[in-house]
Amino acid sequence: MIYTPELIKSTAPSIFATSPSSKMTNKYEFVPTDKIMEFFDREGWEISSVKQNGSGIHALHEVKFRNGQLPSVGDTLVEAIIKNSHNGMSAFSMSAGLHRLVCSNGLTVPTSVADQFRIRHKDFQLDDVKMLTESFAKKLPMIQHSVGRMMERQLTMDEKVEFVQKASRLRWATGSVPSTLDLVDLLTPNRNEDEGDDLWKVFNVVQEKFVRGGVEYKSQSGRKTGLRGLKNIMAVNAINTKLWETAESMI
Repeated sequence: MIYTPELIKSTAPSIFATSPSSKMTNKYEFVPTDKIMEFFDREGWEISSVKQNGSGIHALHEVKFRNGQLPSVGDTLVEAIIKNSHNGMSAFSMSAGLHRLVCSNGLTVPTSVADQFRIRHKDFQLDDVKMLTESFAKKLPMIQHSVGRMMERQLTMDEKVEFVQKASRLRWATGSVPSTLDLVDLLTPNRNEDEGDDLWKVFNVVQEKFVRGGVEYKSQSGRKTGLRGLKNIMAVNAINTKLWETAESMI
């Protein structure tokens, strides 16, 4: 998808805000997301995804970038993810992400692998963004190493079930998979490319189910229900990060 200015503005209008929310104090330093995007463009990064939580010109938003000069990790591209808001909901932050070409899945790499960089709205300087991108590039080998270890780790069926059980505590408020949901459904790949027993494939299969939803099952009363996809930016990032940490614990 090509993100034209018109498409970006219709998807996440808060990116183009020219001032912070009137609720913010004079100490609040406005961080212009559109200027940061211009910097990424000059440095050879392309926009790969744009999201916004809710409506309004000051809401939390997220922009993902890819750089064709960076090496891929198997079937996965490395992304830079920036989050920002103009209403005090979030500091400006930049983190590493991964995007699988075969399924368009995106995930955030946790701070245990690559640092997340934050700049408070009271301290922001546009020159800081250049420093963040340089630090990000230095963390790339660590990301590649972590993915490589997951690809090498082969799981038994019991270990796959163990992973789903651990992961379910993150997705369901009850802390466990509903008794009427067959675990096999959560481990069944949506495509041939995800067939396999290595931890990386199993992790991505479960991650897709948890983030995108679509898994159907029956409630305790026998009514048809299903796992809904996550839309909230913070909720998606949180589940991605915790799933990664769960996978790492099984290497």
